[in-house]
Amino acid sequence: MNARLEPLFFPRRIGVAGLSPRPATWGNRLVVNLGRGGFTGEILAVAPRSEVPVPSVADLDELAEPLDVLAVTVPAPAVPGVVARARETGKARSIIVYSAGFSEEGPDGARLEEKLVAAAGDVPLVGPNCLGLLSAPGRTIATISAYVDREHPPPGPVAIVSQSGALGFVMAAQFERRGVGLGTYVSVGNEACLGVGDFGLHLVERPDVRVLGLYIESVRDAGPLRALGRRAAELGKRVIALKAGISDAGQRATLSHTAAVAGDALLFHSLCAEAGIIRAESDDHFADLLHAAQLPGGLPATPGRRPRLAIASMSGGAGAILADRLAAAGVDVPPLTERTRERVAALGLDAIASDANPVDLGGGFDRDRGRHGGVFTALAEAQEIDGVVGVFTFGDRRADWYRELTAELTSLGVPGWMIWSAGRTQDQLGTPPGAVFDSIESFVRGLPAMREVTPPLPTPVPEPGRAEAALRALAAYDETPVLSEADAHRVVRELGVPYVPTVVAATPAELAAAPPNADAYVVKVDSPGVAHRAKLGLVRLGVPRGGLAAAGAELAEAARSQGIGDFRLVAQPQLEHRGELVIGAVRDPQYGPAMIIGAGGARVEDAGGYRHALLLPARPEAIAEVAAALADHYGGLDTGGLTALITATAELMIACPRLTELDVNPVLIRPDGSLTAVDALIIQGGGA
Repeated sequence: MNARLEPLFFPRRIGVAGLSPRPATWGNRLVVNLGRGGFTGEILAVAPRSEVPVPSVADLDELAEPLDVLAVTVPAPAVPGVVARARETGKARSIIVYSAGFSEEGPDGARLEEKLVAAAGDVPLVGPNCLGLLSAPGRTIATISAYVDREHPPPGPVAIVSQSGALGFVMAAQFERRGVGLGTYVSVGNEACLGVGDFGLHLVERPDVRVLGLYIESVRDAGPLRALGRRAAELGKRVIALKAGISDAGQRATLSHTAAVAGDALLFHSLCAEAGIIRAESDDHFADLLHAAQLPGGLPATPGRRPRLAIASMSGGAGAILADRLAAAGVDVPPLTERTRERVAALGLDAIASDANPVDLGGGFDRDRGRHGGVFTALAEAQEIDGVVGVFTFGDRRADWYRELTAELTSLGVPGWMIWSAGRTQDQLGTPPGAVFDSIESFVRGLPAMREVTPPLPTPVPEPGRAEAALRALAAYDETPVLSEADAHRVVRELGVPYVPTVVAATPAELAAAPPNADAYVVKVDSPGVAHRAKLGLVRLGVPRGGLAAAGAELAEAARSQGIGDFRLVAQPQLEHRGELVIGAVRDPQYGPAMIIGAGGARVEDAGGYRHALLLPARPEAIAEVAAALADHYGGLDTGGLTALITATAELMIACPRLTELDVNPVLIRPDGSLTAVDALIIQGGGA
């Protein structure tokens, strides 16, 4: 793939299909922008309808050598024919389709896009409905965006791949306001042939790319993104992603609570965590992370260990505010040891107001110009410190000096940064990319990208050790698409979690077989096609033993009155508990098999419910982290039992491809912290 995509970013011959001499047309704007970007290769018009200002050919077959890029700007209905001709003649190594009017416009456009994909075959194609790309290393501005009309700072080691051409360029402009220009940009449009993951995997291998930013509106296939994150970590590079919009993933099921809450946002969060992709919360956050990630190295990323920063400031107030913000963000600002303070004191600074951490260099710190490098060195060499950050305000009259301070901060043996508050971007030019921030807020937002890049841990494919008994139990239901509670509990109890004693009855009278040692019972109607029984009035709580048959008869009549003919009755002891969980798994069409663990019972589908997602297969460490987080949130529960249940459910989901959804809800947290399941649903073979 890398070799096949190279012509897009380093072309020497570009052909434009749809070129017109009219200034407002896309083909014309593309040619103008190529010239503005300093493109020195050959530009040709392919089958123009009128005279154009560049050489032209009537047909691709006239070319002696293939084009590196064929840019297509003809109306949508004509695009498949142009692309098919390029493939037939072999005269285009890659294609960019700028034209709109495809799947973004409904069923007719989707059918046209299918024809386009068939026409392209194995020729790399960007788009359709895209704004093209720019490649500073290749001196190629192959975009129609007005973004290129502006002045830009020198390009840096950052590439952006965006599903939205216009918004992607807006975010590129926000990033450039930090003082560094964009190196490479790709607008993927409808991703008919190549998507975000394909371009990401190509760009992350390039030596000129250190940081890769992704703007994503919908995940069509999580596999390439997962591979991209892991490959970037292997190379010591960073991937930053901003996700907008919610797809239909997880919204399709009517029976499973797990499928209802396994939304795109939750699964994408899990994908990023598993793949080592840093997730941005907003466009400003995205720009700050891209900026921060440019500086090589980083703070220690040891699990369970908070980074430790020293602060040096010309303002005691600014240093205190930064210290507070760092503490809230999970970074320590530790007291300096006596040895470190002695080293600072030995420098004999005239204006210093405090040698604690933060170090207050004093309002008259101008008097000590040329001696602050010694302070930075003393802090950097302290055993209690992992990095140093300087906080300095304005600098309008001190730009040269502030650049010197920045150079000193970024040449220490540990990571160093400069917060140049209220400074001017043009004054900050010439400083190392990622070293200077214009506010405390911007610096703190960039912190996640300042950690060391750690090699990815392997994700072993689990053997169905804990799930073997559940697999055997499930085999008895090969031909059953939906197993509601009456049958599903026989499978779930084999996963290792205690299941409340359950009586399944065909008639109300048979409920008398319920265990005799309970103070009260729960009686439910059970039917494979009925979801949310409580909302339908098909559940009774607090039923005394002597009232089981009467409650069953009442519920049976309620079921029949709602047209439910195929049902059984279930009775269970009503157990004391202090919390409810859902342990669920779903085979998502975009993300693959995934698990949802968190708030269950009546809160299972609450928008604000506490929950975690795991993409499968999951590392044992990731499962243990989720179990520990739940134990902390719920104030203590059987972490070992929860870990075993999550692990067994994951193993079952991987080992049984026909299993579509598994919903165990609720799992009761008993007063002693142990777990007991009381309801379950299994969907297999697309039965939902």
